[in-house]
Amino acid sequence: MPDHPSWWDPRGRPALRTLLLVALVAALFRLPGIGYPGEEYFDEVYHAKTALEYLRGQPPTEWVHPPTAKLLIAVGVAAFGYEPWAWRLAPALAGTLLAPVFLLLACEVLPTRRGALLATGLLLLDGVYLVQSRVAMTNVFAVLFQLLAALLVLRAGATGRLSATRMSAAGLALGLAISTRWTSLWAWGFLGLVFVALRLRRAFEAKAVPPRAVARDLALTGLAFGVIPLAVYYISYVPWMLQSHTLADVLLLKKATLTQLVLQQKAIWDYHAHLSATHHYFSPWWTWPWLYRPTWYFWWSGDQTVRGILALGNPAIWWASVPAVLWALVTGWRERDPRRLFAGAGFCLLYLPWGLSPRTLNFSHYLFEALPYACLALGMLLDRAWDGPLAAGARGYVVLAGMLFLLFLPILTGVPVAQGAWAFRFPGGAGLWIWFPNWI
Repeated sequence: MPDHPSWWDPRGRPALRTLLLVALVAALFRLPGIGYPGEEYFDEVYHAKTALEYLRGQPPTEWVHPPTAKLLIAVGVAAFGYEPWAWRLAPALAGTLLAPVFLLLACEVLPTRRGALLATGLLLLDGVYLVQSRVAMTNVFAVLFQLLAALLVLRAGATGRLSATRMSAAGLALGLAISTRWTSLWAWGFLGLVFVALRLRRAFEAKAVPPRAVARDLALTGLAFGVIPLAVYYISYVPWMLQSHTLADVLLLKKATLTQLVLQQKAIWDYHAHLSATHHYFSPWWTWPWLYRPTWYFWWSGDQTVRGILALGNPAIWWASVPAVLWALVTGWRERDPRRLFAGAGFCLLYLPWGLSPRTLNFSHYLFEALPYACLALGMLLDRAWDGPLAAGARGYVVLAGMLFLLFLPILTGVPVAQGAWAFRFPGGAGLWIWFPNWI
């Protein structure tokens, strides 16, 4: 691979046309056909309905996650009406934008441009990423804002003098992530550790840092990781608070308004901590990378065809995620490689806390927030093997991931499948798409 290909700028970042191409590829799989099913399905019965209720000034049906995702879904509904494709438009656009954002992040983290493209290609080939981009749920927004925050934190923290603009932008991205899903707090903690490590490294290299510079760094850190995220979180609740308070009360942070907001956060915690409901597709957190129990979002049969939407990760990627992360952690620690450690630690700190979470009703697609970091590790691993004696294996792996993505595409997007093909079984009971009994 040439050192400076024509589609990459001399600073090592992808040219605009490369980012647009990646976004176009993502859009081609996310936008067409988002009007099907022509009804609310899975958690859309909560999230899409809540978006409409915000527009009407009604109390939200779904309040167990912060409002930002539902407010973004409401933009499509406000513009085009309460139509299936309209309430799925914002998630599809978020999923499309996520691809170039991840490519930019991969360029910051990975040592080569080829590795960045490989990591981005793998993420684009993941089934859960595709499904979550075509349904009116909160997950894809959370991942988009988390990765945007990671990109901005890395760019801000690696400079000699902190940029107030970059730090403010990082704070905005963190606020949007946390005000979408509380699980983004794990990304907030991880990125906080990364930022501290970057600044300590800069201070060590500089040897002597003026007290004024230290004070400025501390102020900007508090702004990015505290003040701005908290302000964004508060603002996300403004439409909800205006249902029972005046605009003046909300803007002036009146005690009654703040009390109501605090009680709402307590109610959210109590809901998740004491949730005792069961679900047919419940999956313990430690089974997620192995695709033990993927979640069916939608099913329909008739006219000699079947249609389904299954939140199924790409087996080539999910089954390789833990081994790749372990490789990144072990070799990264041994060789003092911060790039590999970043990828490995990011996956672990966005995945393993589920083992401590008080919420017990969980689903395998929750691994989606950690998966981009596994793709970073896989991108580095594949890039190292791409031209050596393991080249055939590395290239064959990418081809396999692409073939599996195409194989499962019909049951990721609800494309009609002939009943005969669906019912076909190999010796042993596995079908073309249903490989294990737990996938039903």
